[in-house]
Amino acid sequence: MKKTIIFLSILCGVSINAQSSWSLTGNSGTNASTNFLGTTDNKSLIFKTNNLERLIIDNNGKFIFGSNNTINANSNYSFTGITEFNSIDQAYGFVVYDDFQSRLRVDSDFNNIFIQENNDGFTIIGSNVIPTCSDCNQYKLFVKDGIRTEKVKVDIAANNGWADYVFAKDYKLMPLIELDRFINTNGHLPEVPTTEEAIKNGIELKEMNILLLKKIEELTLYTIEQQKRIEALENKVK
Repeated sequence: MKKTIIFLSILCGVSINAQSSWSLTGNSGTNASTNFLGTTDNKSLIFKTNNLERLIIDNNGKFIFGSNNTINANSNYSFTGITEFNSIDQAYGFVVYDDFQSRLRVDSDFNNIFIQENNDGFTIIGSNVIPTCSDCNQYKLFVKDGIRTEKVKVDIAANNGWADYVFAKDYKLMPLIELDRFINTNGHLPEVPTTEEAIKNGIELKEMNILLLKKIEELTLYTIEQQKRIEALENKVK
């Protein structure tokens, strides 16, 4: 009888323990206040695979993905190591890579939005084609189909980068007869790219604006010189 009581006590203990354990095949009748995965002390919750940390929820409720157990104080989420996001219904719905070229790409089935940065530091918007121009390494941003904005500011690096040197006393202005001869021979203004060159190579916005300013200043000098000659002729006639 004594043995039977001991045996029943053991069975009851097993039954109680089984009811209070967390089953890996599913649970029912749980209570969130008493049944949960986590910690009850001031410790972080760590998830591992292959004995390596993959996800950490620290004691302040912040999420850390990767093996690094630190997080920026101003951020609720931290990603360490190679990070990738893929949508289910398309190849590249949202992608972030580390060492595999693309650091950030936002895409849709119709390429309505596309942002990519590759190992060369290019940022590409509106196209999934890496630029292949001969001087592409001199630029960091490539945008297809145009940019619309209310303001663009271009920095001028050097004091002599602007065109006001045209007004210097020692500036040699091309005589109009030579300018006429050049235009008749070449079909464009001196220093200005031809149509074929502009189509082939594109134009530098800053350099072209400076060049156009230079031509305006030269035209101003031509106009002033002509006005002086007109006034001299008028005085002579009088």
